[in-house]
Amino acid sequence: MTSMPRSLLHSLLLLALLALPVAVHADTFLIENVRIFDGFSEELSDGNVLVIDGIIAGVSADPIEAPGNAVIIEGMGRTLAPGFIDIHAHLSLQEPWDWIRSDLTLAGAMFAQAADYYLNAGFTTVRDAGGTHPDLARAVDAGLLRGPRIFPAGHFISQTSGHGDARMRHEPNPYLSDTSPFTLGNRSVIADGVDAHLSAVRENLKNGATQIKIQGGGGVNSEYDPIHTLQPSPAEIQAAVQAASDWDTYVLAHAYTAPAIQRLVENGVRSIEHGLLIDDETAQLVKEYDVVISTQVALFGSADEDPTMDENRRAKSAMVRQGLDNLIRLIQKYDITTGFGTDFAMGEYPRIGEEFTARAAYWTPAQIMHQATAESAEVIRMSGKLNTYGDFGEIREGWVADLVLIDGDPLEDITLLEFPDNIVWVMKAGEVFKDER
Repeated sequence: MTSMPRSLLHSLLLLALLALPVAVHADTFLIENVRIFDGFSEELSDGNVLVIDGIIAGVSADPIEAPGNAVIIEGMGRTLAPGFIDIHAHLSLQEPWDWIRSDLTLAGAMFAQAADYYLNAGFTTVRDAGGTHPDLARAVDAGLLRGPRIFPAGHFISQTSGHGDARMRHEPNPYLSDTSPFTLGNRSVIADGVDAHLSAVRENLKNGATQIKIQGGGGVNSEYDPIHTLQPSPAEIQAAVQAASDWDTYVLAHAYTAPAIQRLVENGVRSIEHGLLIDDETAQLVKEYDVVISTQVALFGSADEDPTMDENRRAKSAMVRQGLDNLIRLIQKYDITTGFGTDFAMGEYPRIGEEFTARAAYWTPAQIMHQATAESAEVIRMSGKLNTYGDFGEIREGWVADLVLIDGDPLEDITLLEFPDNIVWVMKAGEVFKDER
């Protein structure tokens, strides 16, 4: 795994110069007359919130005396919630399908657009589920680009012929030739064997990854791995888990089928991505091991409607989406942590708000709001000491001030959140990035 190509850094710096107005910097904010969703409650509560130096310093139903230097934010009875969290995002995979092998400068440009959109839609944190280089997270932290706080996974780690092996049939195997082991525009790495998995994980961590993503079974958008395939071997999974745990973090894995999920869970993976073809026995195992199932409702509810899909991908999509209802039933039956993930890629990031509406077929608005804030924050904190940002995801004294002001009551109508215009004010770590009150 190499450092970020210079051409991509140059493109990102150029985009930074052309960006929309940056954050409003101030030390103290008093947010008055709001209805608060704290991350857990079934009902909103009237109150006021004081923010000092990026931290929530006070939450009270009674008026809070404004410090002399405070910026007053008049809420006018709107809903104040924690910033939203997407735990399955791919900000660096936003080129259209037929442009996926383009130069990385295009990936940088699309990343910048997607990151800005996420922030304007109220998402202050995302967990990258593979493909985003940690340098991009650092660019956001440094203020070069507007976007949510990013917990990057770095390169996807895939076995030969796995979900992350994006070579064409005629392209040589890098371990059987002198070509690079990186595929998918330098966003995926092929790793076969224990040593290769150890190297791949350690290189991602060296570059700044906060969690590790492996491909644990067949995929829809990958050409040469049927859905039923198991990837990788138990020993390879254990190696990845060991290398990650040595850094006090964890492994998440793409998987659909019950056999794949069982192998991954039994060998130490902490978060299953998708999981649509799970069965009851496997769901019990997931609960026993306290493993997350991060699934996506909007994407799989409409996946085979994508006009760019060929016959092979459409058939795979139809196979996995038939399990959605059963998966949600088992998540609810065993009270499995699921959080809020979208998985929109290839330029479809403007659809992220659809996930709120799609989940209303299975959960109450309050449950969905909890998933998108406090529950997803619990998943983020699985990265242990690699989380250098503090506690966020709740409106609680002493926690990071990630806050959004919503025009309307999402506990009455969750579909409000499908449209970014209803997010009128966004604060990330005490800085205002959007103000359209």
